[in-house]
Amino acid sequence: MYRVIYIDRISGHNANSPSSIKDGDNYFTIGWGGGCARKFKEFNPDVKVECWKTDWKASKIYEREISGVLFKIFPAFHIKYLGDYSRSLMKHLIKELKLIEPTIIHITSIRHLLFYTIAMKLKNYPVVVQNNGESSAIYKVHISRGIKKLFYLLQMPIEKKALRNIDLLYVLDERVKSYLPNTNTIIKKQTLGVMPERFNPLNKKEAKQLLKLDTDKKYLLYIGKLNYTKRPDILIDIYKEIKKERIYVELLIVGTNEGDPLINYAKDAGAKVYGRIMHTDIYKYLSAAEVYILPKYSIEHIFGGIGLLPIEALLCNTPIIGESLKNFPEEFRKSVGMPVSEIEEMKDAILKIIDKKVAFDNLRDIAIEHYSWEKIIQNTSKDYKELLTKYYN
Repeated sequence: MYRVIYIDRISGHNANSPSSIKDGDNYFTIGWGGGCARKFKEFNPDVKVECWKTDWKASKIYEREISGVLFKIFPAFHIKYLGDYSRSLMKHLIKELKLIEPTIIHITSIRHLLFYTIAMKLKNYPVVVQNNGESSAIYKVHISRGIKKLFYLLQMPIEKKALRNIDLLYVLDERVKSYLPNTNTIIKKQTLGVMPERFNPLNKKEAKQLLKLDTDKKYLLYIGKLNYTKRPDILIDIYKEIKKERIYVELLIVGTNEGDPLINYAKDAGAKVYGRIMHTDIYKYLSAAEVYILPKYSIEHIFGGIGLLPIEALLCNTPIIGESLKNFPEEFRKSVGMPVSEIEEMKDAILKIIDKKVAFDNLRDIAIEHYSWEKIIQNTSKDYKELLTKYYN
């Protein structure tokens, strides 16, 4: 018997996210830590699982057990550009680790004050970190200038010391390895899992009818905010070119906010723009589209990995196009889409798919094989047990 403590933070407090104890269970479960903790418990019922979070708006410690996981939220002090520091979380963690019970600590983010403070204190305990696409301080120095560059230069020795104390780092994109300090840390590529039961595919015609779309037209799909993080501007430009040649092709953009910087650009191009939708409704759009496109990540966010939405598209038997596909297992990469990012290559890939010059089979099965929560947790559990053997035997 052992224990896993996932450590995360409640960030942002935007209008669409639970932000206080009044929001009920969602206040505890939202985010990376809550999702991982519940899924790990689901597939490892005999393991004691906890999820600790910081919240700079909390006035006291909150606790609640949900789905067999003990959730704790700690008050924190928030420092702009650095993140949260929680004296109460550190105090409780040090106290808990003095117990005999074998414990794995699993932290989110390599560039956050919460990670720095915990990792530098836990030299003699098994520590795992999940990189969720954030850049390292070394990479930030590489792409920054002036005061920003100095800011990241000052972070580099702190990050190096913190990474020296961790045993295992999960990354979304292996390119980040080139921008990490030299340590003995084991680095593996691993993302979050998907839930196939939430993405039961519809046939194209049925999905289009459900969304009141023209069944005679073919649809390109992008889901996300209309900012520059995933470069939807590239897709919009390509769509304008394709529209001149294929009047039956439409671009659907789903999940936007009214103030997004590219929203008018998309509307002026003739795209059908939808606001935020329920996660339980996404499968309808993914099923209706001929292809899902995530063009490429901006230079500030290049380590974002495959992304969950492209995998969810595959669950709906819709092929994917974009640079992030380069993070898909190489053996199956060409079986699920086209890993392109340059404008002309992407335009050519879109035309090949909508003209049915290429075909893709078993997309859903391939996605489940590599990205189901069961598969992800199975791999994680194996890694945990190896670390426990190292520290407690």
